[in-house]
Amino acid sequence: MHSSPSPSGFSSAESISRILPAKLAPPMSAPSHLQRQKLLDLMIETGPARLVLIRAAAGFGKSTLMQQYYAHCLATGRAAIWFNLDVADNDLQRFVKHLNAGFDRLSEGQQAPQPVHPEQHSLSELSLDLLDRIAATETPFSLLLDEFEVIQNPQLLDFVRQLVENLPPNGRLVITSRSAPDIGLGRIRARGQLVEIGPSALRFSLDEATRFIREKHALQLRDNEIATLHRCTEGWAAAIFLATLSLHDRSDHAAFVSSFSGSNLELAEYLAEDILARQSEECRLFLMETSVLSQFCAPLCDAVTGRQDSQAMIEYLEKANLFLFPLDNDRSWFRYHSLFASFLSDALNRQHPGRAQHLHRAAASWYLSVDRPVPAIEALLRAGASAEAAVQIAAHVDELKDAGRARLLLRWLDQIPSAELDAHPKLLVAYAWTLVLSRRFQDAVPILHRLEAYETDGERQGYALEAETVRCLLLVMTERVEECCAAGLKQLDRLPPDELFQYGVVTNSLAFSMISTSRYDEARSLLSRALQRPAYRRSAYMRGLAGSMEGIIDLVQGRLGNALARLQTAAERHWNDTAGETLGGRPTIVVILSQALYEADELGETEQALLDILPYARDNSTPDQLIVSHVLLARLALLRGDRDQWLRYLAELEQLGQQVGSSRVVCTSWLERARVATLEGRLDAAEQALRSAELMSDWARPGLTLYASDVDLPSIVRWRLRIAQGDCAEPAAALAEAIVAAQGSQHHRRALKLRLLRAMALAGLHQDGAAFEELTLALRFASHEGFLRTFLDEGAPMAALLKRWAAAHQGKHQPSGIDAQFLATLLERIGSDRAAASTAAPGPGSHGEPLEALTAREIQVIRLLAEGHRNRVIAEKMFLSEFTVKSHLRNINAKLGAQGRTEAVAIARSRGLID
Repeated sequence: MHSSPSPSGFSSAESISRILPAKLAPPMSAPSHLQRQKLLDLMIETGPARLVLIRAAAGFGKSTLMQQYYAHCLATGRAAIWFNLDVADNDLQRFVKHLNAGFDRLSEGQQAPQPVHPEQHSLSELSLDLLDRIAATETPFSLLLDEFEVIQNPQLLDFVRQLVENLPPNGRLVITSRSAPDIGLGRIRARGQLVEIGPSALRFSLDEATRFIREKHALQLRDNEIATLHRCTEGWAAAIFLATLSLHDRSDHAAFVSSFSGSNLELAEYLAEDILARQSEECRLFLMETSVLSQFCAPLCDAVTGRQDSQAMIEYLEKANLFLFPLDNDRSWFRYHSLFASFLSDALNRQHPGRAQHLHRAAASWYLSVDRPVPAIEALLRAGASAEAAVQIAAHVDELKDAGRARLLLRWLDQIPSAELDAHPKLLVAYAWTLVLSRRFQDAVPILHRLEAYETDGERQGYALEAETVRCLLLVMTERVEECCAAGLKQLDRLPPDELFQYGVVTNSLAFSMISTSRYDEARSLLSRALQRPAYRRSAYMRGLAGSMEGIIDLVQGRLGNALARLQTAAERHWNDTAGETLGGRPTIVVILSQALYEADELGETEQALLDILPYARDNSTPDQLIVSHVLLARLALLRGDRDQWLRYLAELEQLGQQVGSSRVVCTSWLERARVATLEGRLDAAEQALRSAELMSDWARPGLTLYASDVDLPSIVRWRLRIAQGDCAEPAAALAEAIVAAQGSQHHRRALKLRLLRAMALAGLHQDGAAFEELTLALRFASHEGFLRTFLDEGAPMAALLKRWAAAHQGKHQPSGIDAQFLATLLERIGSDRAAASTAAPGPGSHGEPLEALTAREIQVIRLLAEGHRNRVIAEKMFLSEFTVKSHLRNINAKLGAQGRTEAVAIARSRGLID
């Protein structure tokens, strides 16, 4: 037993070696403000607790936290006795005598006792005297016992149990241990006398890891590199510390971080010396053999290792805190820390080459015996048994497809050799589906060719037929809509009447292609015929997709109210009646609904919906879904003043476009940069961004209408820039022609946008009368559909023109056909600080954030609230659900800084939002 010599840290090589290998001294000792302050506060503010137990595996910073608590005691005048325990302290007499000597020093007023050599007394006298003295001690004190896991003597454990019971109210016992000490923790816990600090509390958060790496070790890693390191270490302090030691000697930080694992030399040495060396040979073998399992239970371990005592072994490992984490409340399933498992697996491969494959096969057999095919297939693939894995995938591929497990299937099928795939045509078809959905179009083409070769094979003709359905999906996802129209019409005639899924895919691909070529009546007729099929009509998934297609038509044709109603109904039905991510049904609906919500200025709902499906959009969506999700989220970020996030969304959109080979996606990212730069008056930057966009504008061709780009075409962005540059005459003429063309093809949403630009061009030519007339036509159309953002997104120039228009009509009768409430809302929004700042570049010397204005719908809610209506009545009057009304009320309170309904109404009145 060694008493601690100083509050600042360990001062001897012997005590250093108890935390890390001696050559890695000194151990990590981060300042308390960096990552330990909350835990330190927990130890200080223990209330009636007598025992503080800090329990975790090696390297989690238990002793470091104890050091900081010890230093706090000394700084605040609290007596503290700290002992580092070793195996020799299992002798009860030795333990009691050293502890008695420590209290002798305490009674003399010395808070930092040095090692003592007490005189010999009988054990019973020493122990009884010590317990009595402890119970009678009036001075506040803390007894700190470090590395308590070495104590195994039952007599000594019983003595510590009595020690806890005899502690006075001013005394506290603090123990660090790798395992749960057998001192009656259950009883102490039940009495409310125990504070437990476990591995989850001791782990570094991402912010703590970042500050530790950058501030304490002066390593300037990128954010994503620190995030990767934090994720693979799971916040394990020792692993992060050891990684920093290696990083100091390297220049290729990114490569090191991406490859950091349990085989890292320093980490492996630490694990081998400080953890595995303490275990029996039997325990080490169990650890290595079960490390091949990503998660495990006792029966699985028995089956894999051939043992019969896995349950007892798991209980020992959990008690010993050997990096074992429970996965369920019953504590029947567990996993190892990922780095620990990596180290053990590496050790297994070195000591028992080839053993891992046999273990994986045994795991697969057990999983199949309990009807769990997914982990069984994973185990077979890890065992290198691809032929057996292919058989199992083929047996379960239909249910996996139905469950929307496309990414899982793709990962598996990528590992099956081509010759083995050919033996299972069903797998070839599944592979084609998953490749297309994952936008790996070039990889999908040769698979489709192989399937089409079955056209003359009687037994396999059905696979060739399904390949044509996949090809229709590929054509629409690569925007070859004319080809999709031809192929889709042919495929519909070939499909059997009872083939619901393929019929739905072809129908929706064909409908989208028809919409993109302005064949709206044909698209509606096609969707209507599909819904006449009973099986199609019963499928919420198919009805939802059909609704989303009609929602696109509504939006393009300027029927925003219809689009919102149709899409919200389709979304509710889809979410309530379906599960999984089957062929993007939910993302398709959400993206189109988000466009409609954004146009109606429902920004909170828009952002929430888009963030929900963003991960799917990144991996599996169409170009339109990529564009809408990223551009709208970028605009919402800019509205909040978060310019960095705006740039990140656009940069990600550009990168994704390059990855999938979509010039439209790349072009759109530059069009949005050009649009914002134009509105901010950075016209040179806008010109450069637009030139970059126009280099990728080969997709924009007459007769093609892709809904994500409907009002953000390169020509529209160019006209806006020329107007801002003062070159208004030619754009005014060109816009007049474009308006006629848009109306002729029923592109009324686009016509609205073009009218606004033409009004600004005419104003730039000082033709205010013609400008106001154009603006009146735009307001008349927009007011009955609720198109707010179309006006607001044109920024300060449109705000100025609208104010002049309103001033010209002040005191006169408003032009007929314009909804008065819409006009009032638009003028209020245009005139608010938020609208004025929505597209302005941040000015120098600005402080704080502008108050966020209420949306049109939120103003309607607050007005009804002011009239005394309850949530249910407000919901009925606005045709909303009560849940949506509550959501609006939360947003209103947050924006107004109100604590309740009454205060919200009062603030709204004081700001003139309501009468």
